[in-house]
Amino acid sequence: MTDLAWFVSGAALFDSVSTTQQIIILILLFSTNKPLPASLGFLVGLSGAYLLCGALGLAFVAPMMALVAVFFPNLNALPDAAYYQAQGLTGAVLLAAGPLWWWWQSRSRKPSLENQLISRLKGINFGGTLALGAFLSVTSFPFALPYVASIGKIAAASLGATGGAGFLLLYNLVYALPMLVLFGVFVVLRDAVLPRLHLHVQRLNLLITVLLLSGMGAFLLMDCWFFSFTGKALLTSRFL
Repeated sequence: MTDLAWFVSGAALFDSVSTTQQIIILILLFSTNKPLPASLGFLVGLSGAYLLCGALGLAFVAPMMALVAVFFPNLNALPDAAYYQAQGLTGAVLLAAGPLWWWWQSRSRKPSLENQLISRLKGINFGGTLALGAFLSVTSFPFALPYVASIGKIAAASLGATGGAGFLLLYNLVYALPMLVLFGVFVVLRDAVLPRLHLHVQRLNLLITVLLLSGMGAFLLMDCWFFSFTGKALLTSRFL
C-alpha cells in the first residue's frame, strides 16, 4: 500500500510539472481583467475533468491498458534481470536529460508568445476558463502515460471501489498541487509578484523540470543498483 502511494504521488507530480502548458496558461490568466475568477475557473475545469477521466479509465481499465499495450511494451512481462537493466537504462537517460534540457533552454532564442496569448485571454471569464481547463484535460488524458500507468497499478491492487477512488483522488490532489501553490502565492502576493511573474515562472518551471527529470533518473538508477547488489529492489513492486 505504501509503495502504491509513493508510485501514485511521484507519477502525479511528474505528470503535473513535466506538462508545462497548463502551468503557463495559469500564470497568463493572472494577467487578465478578472484574474481570480479566471484562474479559479481554469483550476476547477482542469482538475475536475482530469478526475473524471481517471474515473472512466479506472472503470474501463482493461480495454484502456490493452490499447496502451499496442503502442508501449509491457515491462512487467520481463524477468527481473532484464527488467532492472531496462529500468537502469531509463534512469540513465532521465538523469542526463535534466542537464541537457537546461542547456538547450538556456541557448534557446525562440520568441515568447506570452504577449499574444495575454491579449487574447484578457477578457476571458470563469466559464471560459472552466471550459478551457476541461478541454485541456480531456484532450491530454490519452497521452498522460504517468496517469494511465497509475490507473493500471491502482486497478491491479484490487482495492475495491473505495480504495481505488482514494488513490485516484490522491493522484489528482498531487497533480493539482503545483498549480494550487502558484494560485496561493498569487492571491497573497499578487501586487508584488505580478510585474515579473512571467520571468519567475519560466525560471522556476525550468528548475523544477530539470530536478524532476534528473531526480527520477537517479531514483530509477538507485533502485536498479540496489537490486543488483542485494537481489531486492527498494520498492516491492516494479516502478515502470
